[in-house]
Amino acid sequence: MKNKKAAFEMSIGTMVVIVLAITMLILGLTLIRNIFRGATESVSVLDENTRKAISSLFTDETEDIVIQLGAENTAKIRPGSGIFKVAVGARTPDGSEAGSRDRLKFKLSLQPATGRNCMSVIGEAQTKALFLTPIDTEQSFFQFEGDQVFADVEIEVPKGTPTCSQRVLIDVIDSETGRSSGSFFGVEILRRYF
Repeated sequence: MKNKKAAFEMSIGTMVVIVLAITMLILGLTLIRNIFRGATESVSVLDENTRKAISSLFTDETEDIVIQLGAENTAKIRPGSGIFKVAVGARTPDGSEAGSRDRLKFKLSLQPATGRNCMSVIGEAQTKALFLTPIDTEQSFFQFEGDQVFADVEIEVPKGTPTCSQRVLIDVIDSETGRSSGSFFGVEILRRYF
């Protein structure tokens, strides 16, 4: 009788260990998934903190356009991860008040097909379809404050998109002076892990 009780207690102890091990495995996989899912500074909302972060990037007096993407200036996106937003800020070239969202306009364009960029790998139509913010169309910024204006560029990479990278050119035009300036950022489509 004693041996049966000991065997039963050991099996309960073994089950508890197995349940704890499975729980730890699930938590570990979730943590790894969240780490790999993270991308380079996607902006969920163009809020006051984002505007302040962009404003702080205007440290160089010669820069009229800033993109909040970190040192690499590249958005790293996993297919199927949802909408990725790139925060863009611009300021008037002469330092005067913007006055409205319409004084400065921006236009996105894509670097032509070269090597293994997305235009070569998936074609022009599919590459343009990745951008929810229209390509080759002049548009107004979303918000303005003093001499600065702000917008976000929305990108959505569907599941099954092959790995590639693409340079995105941004031209900002001042409608009052006709002066324009340009900048760029990169988009790198990563492999899908989960």
